[in-house]
Amino acid sequence: YLAAARKRRTPLIETISHWYPTVLFLFFFEEIGLIVHAIFPGWFDQYLIRADLALFGVHPTVWIEQFSSYWLTEYMQLVYTSYYLLTIGFGAYLWLRGRRSEFSWFITATCAAYYLSYPIFVLFPVESPHHTLQHLQQVQLAGGPVTDFINLIEKHGRVHGGAFPSAHVAGSMVVLFSAFKFERKLAWLLAPLILSICIATIYGRYHYVMDVFAGTLMAAIGCILADRLEMKYSEKITKKTE
Repeated sequence: YLAAARKRRTPLIETISHWYPTVLFLFFFEEIGLIVHAIFPGWFDQYLIRADLALFGVHPTVWIEQFSSYWLTEYMQLVYTSYYLLTIGFGAYLWLRGRRSEFSWFITATCAAYYLSYPIFVLFPVESPHHTLQHLQQVQLAGGPVTDFINLIEKHGRVHGGAFPSAHVAGSMVVLFSAFKFERKLAWLLAPLILSICIATIYGRYHYVMDVFAGTLMAAIGCILADRLEMKYSEKITKKTE
């Protein structure tokens, strides 16, 4: 129906047909908490903990707490929650400028990155350092209103599982890769924010460093798939016009 409406150029439905995946991301991620143990009953955090230790010689989430402060915690919590708005914001940037093909490429890359991650959440369930390394943490991450608000959300809406790969990193890195592809100057402006998001996943004890690496990989694969799908679509259109 949405595809047909897009061909008829019905403005409202056409807009919905382009944007609706951004709503599905929230729904699918929330569902992960219900099906994360559909195949394996336990958690596989031990493998990521060992990998982090082998690579860094310390637990990154424990090591980084020495730099914690009121304002740093506020900033890290703020940027951590900005990743979804980052996706919406960059999409809107392309959309409002009438750059529909670039917008479609961006949404396709984002969908691919997330949809590749969802099966991994179930095949390799990971709960995060917040649960597994809590006994090693000696500093409470105390902040202000932003931190309190995020803690409230986490208390009532945290999804237990779905930590590997990091969806925050995957979504944010797709934005960065897309910006470098379509809007190089904007990419350099976004880079510090997206780097902060990656660090915030560790600082806030939401993810292992391996989750960050895996999220970046998912983003890269998503962009590669978007390129290939765009190429196939262009070839199909070319054949129709011949």
